[in-house]
This record gives sequence, structure tokens and C-alpha cells, in this order.
Amino acid sequence: MLPYYLLVFFPFCIECVRVSLYSGYNNVVKTKKSNISIVVFFVFWGLMLACRSISCGRDLRNYKYFFEIIKNLQFSEMLEYFPTEQLYFSLNWIVTRIYPDFRLLLVITAVLCAGITGWFYKRESEYPLLTILLFITNTCFVMFYSGLRQSLAMLFIIPAYYLTKQKRLIPFIVVVLIAKLFHNSAIIMLLLYPVFHIQLLSKDFLGMMFLVALVFVLKVEIFSMVVPFLNDKYARGGVAETGAYAVWLMFLLYLIYSFLVLDDSKMNKECLGLRNVLVIMTLIQSFASINPLAMRMNYYFIMLFPIIIPKLMNYPKVGNENIVQESKWGMVLLFVIYFFIHINSGYTGLEAFPYVAFWE
Repeated sequence: MLPYYLLVFFPFCIECVRVSLYSGYNNVVKTKKSNISIVVFFVFWGLMLACRSISCGRDLRNYKYFFEIIKNLQFSEMLEYFPTEQLYFSLNWIVTRIYPDFRLLLVITAVLCAGITGWFYKRESEYPLLTILLFITNTCFVMFYSGLRQSLAMLFIIPAYYLTKQKRLIPFIVVVLIAKLFHNSAIIMLLLYPVFHIQLLSKDFLGMMFLVALVFVLKVEIFSMVVPFLNDKYARGGVAETGAYAVWLMFLLYLIYSFLVLDDSKMNKECLGLRNVLVIMTLIQSFASINPLAMRMNYYFIMLFPIIIPKLMNYPKVGNENIVQESKWGMVLLFVIYFFIHINSGYTGLEAFPYVAFWE
């Protein structure tokens, strides 16, 4: 577990040093250097991804099996053999022509995942350490170790997010369709555009909570109605209790916090849109307790979670300023403790824990 300890330790030390130079966490000067902890984190994490053993990630053996098959196929044969998600398998084919070693594919995907995600969080984060901890304790983090196809597809939420902000619908749809060629589940990203632009304010809080409660109570009935229209191996399992309530509860608490503690009259359109994304995340997560497909579909929106909370916390209601300031550090300490307890509790996280390097 040492690599994971260091992954949190280095950014934590950097932020503590920075904060000690100023009067408080909220007064840290926001310059390009202010997000150095994010750079350090993602460089180190990228090295971990690139150097992991194929036993460190539940699905990596299957991906290596596909890679070995593609070695012996011509491009046209590969397209025929893999009729869906063809951009991912085309990447495999290209890598086999450069250097036919699965390790190279892992290195390339590690550079793309850590580099693009790190660039996005560095650019958008308001509070670097909180962003890092929201990322490392959410389910996307472990998915990057296991699901190569979906990990690459998840990266497309970043250009989709910017195109949504700019109200560029056609390029947005093109980006989603390209992402779908890496993983079919990426089609769920089409929800981002309409959800982001809905006008949802504090006066709608009770109606919104009623909807969240209704979906949670009727999740079995709703999912059973939707399953016949799905063509996914996870959905074919139907309804079965998974016990996945913790993430849903976390999203729900943050959603309530964002409406009751924060002031949406001060928020810009971007922050209001991001809070809407938190709503859809909570609704989708309601179904994770009965089928793993919900979590898989929610990964795309959860990628935005580490910037949503820090951005929204800049807009406290009058009288709640101290609550918000104290909650920043409270959340940091809570997530540090949670992460270390979690990884030492026997939790394997798609076999991302414990970390195993390829030379071990």
C-alpha cells in the first residue's frame, strides 16, 4: 500500500506548506503554481498506472487476451472481429504495429488518462487538495486501473463539458459519438447538455428532493421497465441487491449541502449547471444498489465531481461563510481518513488495491 500512501502524502504536504504561508486556505493566491499539488499527484499516479502489473486491475487479463488476438489480425480483420467500440481496438492494432507488447498499451493509456485528467483538474480546481481527495475516493479512480476502454471513453466528458458550456450542440454530439466508439456506455453523456442548461434554483429544492426520493423508492420498478431496452451484459443480470448505498448517500448529502448552505443567487451559469450535474449523478446512483450498470453509466458524470464541490463552495449564503470555510478542511481530513481506512479494510476496488508493480 506504500505507493497509495505516498500518492496522498506528497500533495498533502505541499498544500500544508502553501497554507502555512498564508492566513487561511481560502486566501491562497491562485496562480499557475497554486495547483502544483495536482501536477505532483497526477505525475506520480500516471507512473503508477504505467507500471502496474496486469494483476492490478480486474479486467486487464481480458484486455491482454484481446491484444494478443489483434497481433495476428489485419486491420480489416480486426474491424470484423470487433464490430463495436472499434476506436479502442484500432488503438490496440496501431500499438501492435509499433511494438507488440501489452505494456506499451498500458503506458499509452496511463499517459492519456493521467495527463488529460490532471490537466483538466489543474485548470478547473478551486481547491487542489479537496479535488485530489474527491477524485481518489470516488469510483472513477479504481476504474482507471481496470477498464481500459471505459477509462479512455470517460476522458471525453472533458471536451463534452466545455462544448456544453459554450452551447455548441453539434460538436458536443460528435464528441459523444466518438467516445461511444471506445465504450458503448458513453452514450449516456448526451444527458449532460440538457441537464446542464436546466434552470434549477433553491425554490425548486423541495420538488427536487421529492424526485430524488421517488426515484429511490421506485428504483426497482423503473429499472425493470428500462432493462428490456438495454443491450448490456450488466443489465442482463436484472435486479439484484448490490449493497451500493454509500456513494449515493454521499452524493445526496452534497446535494442537500449545495442547496441549503450555498447561495445560488451568487452562482454563475457554470456553477448552476454543475449543480444540476450533481442532481443527475444522485438520480443515476440510486440504481447502483440494484445493478452495477448504474455505476458504470455514472462514471462519466462522476469525473466532474472533483471540480463541482470546490467550485460551488465559493458561494456561501450570508451567515454561512464560516461553515463553508471550516467544511473545506473538514472534508479534507474526512476523506484522508476514509481513504486510508478503506484501502486497509480488505477493499480491493476492481483489484486496484493493493498496488502491484509489473516487476513484483
